[in-house]
Amino acid sequence: MFAEVNGVKLFYQMIGSGPPLMLMHGGLGADHSSYLPQFLEIADEWTLILYDHRGNGLSRPIEWEGVTHDTWAADADALREHLGYEKMSLLGHSYGGFLAQEYAARYPERLEALVLLCTAPAWDYGDIIQANARARARTPEAIAAVDEALSDEPVAEDADFRRILKALAPLYFHRPEEFPEHVASFLADTVFSAAAWNHCSLVCLPEFNVMDELPKIHVPTLILSGADDWITPAEQGKRIHEAMPHSELVIFEKSGHVPNIEEQELFFKALREWLSRHSLSAE
Repeated sequence: MFAEVNGVKLFYQMIGSGPPLMLMHGGLGADHSSYLPQFLEIADEWTLILYDHRGNGLSRPIEWEGVTHDTWAADADALREHLGYEKMSLLGHSYGGFLAQEYAARYPERLEALVLLCTAPAWDYGDIIQANARARARTPEAIAAVDEALSDEPVAEDADFRRILKALAPLYFHRPEEFPEHVASFLADTVFSAAAWNHCSLVCLPEFNVMDELPKIHVPTLILSGADDWITPAEQGKRIHEAMPHSELVIFEKSGHVPNIEEQELFFKALREWLSRHSLSAE
């Protein structure tokens, strides 16, 4: 389905029943499919709102001039209103977590609960990301993909971006060699957008820093981090937790960037229990 909001058409789907839980995907340049099928685990308790950010997945084409984190946060709020919800819970993974923090800073009155999965409060630790990536890249393809992903040059085509992300896939897992099926299925159904990646990485990311906003956010917040995450290390989850007055932090010791895949049972147990205490489902 498509919702016409703020001058664009956003692709979305709704799965399940119960109170609304909006899922913000990462990337950017990826799409909502990164949440499936794992998040169907909780679809009997929450209505999952999965959508593609403007310029990502099926929510394109668009004009990129003037698109900022404010734009993507406003789109999410417009989609909430379009669907008829006064309030919702919100979960953001990776770059989706960047946008979820931005949303919480701008629209706190619209949130019941906030979940931040493997994300960071600022893009100010590039040297750590580069060191982690180069230490984990074990094939010529992965090394080349790291160089391309971390360069200041735009990615030319969607197919190039897909190639880069697929080569980087093992880096996102704690034990990729033990669970090759996880690596093979990671982003398998994703509709990639090089333009979205270029815009967020070259235009938006250099300006991203919500550290000053986090202490003002009083929405109940759950922060979930992987102990072996190369791109949003658990230390970044700790930074968010220390800055937010009403937050809890859970670190998954045997996970990288996707504990919802690597430690699925523990992940959804923690998420379900916390949401039941803090979202509308507890009423």
